[in-house]
Amino acid sequence: MRELEQATGVGRETIRFYIREGLLPEPERPKRNVARYSDVHVDRLKEIKKLQQERFLPLNVIKTIVKAQDTATATGIEGFVGLENALYPLLGDPEKLEPRRLEDVASDVGFSVSEIDELASLGFINVDERDGDRWLDTRNARIVALWKGIRNAGFTEEKGYGADTWAIYGTFLNWLVQEEVSSFYSILSDQVGQGEAATMAAEGIRIMNEILPLMRTDRIIRAVEEISQSGELPGVRDGDETSDKD
Repeated sequence: MRELEQATGVGRETIRFYIREGLLPEPERPKRNVARYSDVHVDRLKEIKKLQQERFLPLNVIKTIVKAQDTATATGIEGFVGLENALYPLLGDPEKLEPRRLEDVASDVGFSVSEIDELASLGFINVDERDGDRWLDTRNARIVALWKGIRNAGFTEEKGYGADTWAIYGTFLNWLVQEEVSSFYSILSDQVGQGEAATMAAEGIRIMNEILPLMRTDRIIRAVEEISQSGELPGVRDGDETSDKD
């Protein structure tokens, strides 16, 4: 125990608490009053300290991560089975992600149920079905509310912004996410455990969620500038336009 305290900077009472709470495995006990701690204990304590100090995560979330790591004994893709259980707490407070009935969200936002169904068909949101009812978690309910903002800004069917206009977003996101997840599993599944994978994934999602809107905004502004300078739409040049009236 003394060596473990020295190696990690964690006091023995805290170590014993972590063992009782399942954050650390039990030590080997060859004799009644002898406990042998290994590099597993050292690495786990360092990981807990890192998650506390750098990510400011509470112990209940850290416990979820390390328990998922303990059960990940397989290699390859199988080693990441159940990764969502460790990833989910890192992406939001579970208490704030309580699901709401789809009909209640529709009423609050001012949409009809059919309009929300259309968003689901476009791949913008995911609807969960259970107990004979349909539900939206907070993340998807927020998307619905933001979509109401798009309509209020003037992007309506009356002005030509129908389902066909928006379908590209769902198609693009499906492609992007499949590429991201496939790359993540292919590259990392044989290199890291579930706990580290969940931490990496959560941080990567957070950072890319900041990068992508900035990239998109920058490119939109540049595309608009190019149109202003050329007086032409991208990909359309004199003589290239076609007409439906032949």
